Amino acid sequence: MIIDIHSHIKREDKNLEEVERELLSDMERNNVDVRVISCMEGTNILENNQYISKLVSKHPNQLIGCAVSNPKEKNCKEQCQQALELPGIKILEFNSLEHGYYPDVCEGVDEVLKVALEKGVIVKVFSGIGSRAMPQQWLKYVKKYPEIKFVFLHMGCFDYGYGCVDLAVKYPNVYLETSNQYEVQILKKSVMVVPKEKLLFGSSYPERLTRCSLDVYDMFHLSEERKRALFGENASRLLGLYTEKWE
Repeated sequence: MIIDIHSHIKREDKNLEEVERELLSDMERNNVDVRVISCMEGTNILENNQYISKLVSKHPNQLIGCAVSNPKEKNCKEQCQQALELPGIKILEFNSLEHGYYPDVCEGVDEVLKVALEKGVIVKVFSGIGSRAMPQQWLKYVKKYPEIKFVFLHMGCFDYGYGCVDLAVKYPNVYLETSNQYEVQILKKSVMVVPKEKLLFGSSYPERLTRCSLDVYDMFHLSEERKRALFGENASRLLGLYTEKWE
């Protein structure tokens, strides 16, 4: 079973029905059983989250909703509460690069995380690319909220990959998502030092090709046990998706 814990949909495209069909078709072509999806485009975050809820409700066995939060907005706490009460939403996502803030000095982050803690959801954070997306900028929250499982998206990309891997080793509630990380030495370090339970497959579809995201670990000749953990079991455990497919 393959679970893709990180993908998007471009809601602003003109033919949205076709975009939705292509998303599902991509899953079928690449044998992805379950995909976590969020929407970053557009100026109305609440509408985006509502759309994601409706989309995943139409495909409950294939799609899981991820709400997006912009902690710069004055009503970010209320928006987060509304989003996490929507059907099918199981994850919360921050993107400091997209929304233009420094996580460690943005007061709204703490307010939103209080809601995430109350709702018991996983939190994904964008990491890598520029001064607003350093993994270390999230450490104050990782330490303050040890009950929250933080997934560092893209494993810090090229800029912060080595240090991001170290954080997953040091902090029990830090996990790493694999998409958009193609630096061989960072990937090698991740499989050598990070506990196998803390690596999560993500595609970053449609910005990245799902097949490339799946194949990138082939060069490391992982054991079948590690492959199962990376591509499905770890996400299944975090999301509570215990199914007979694991039998």
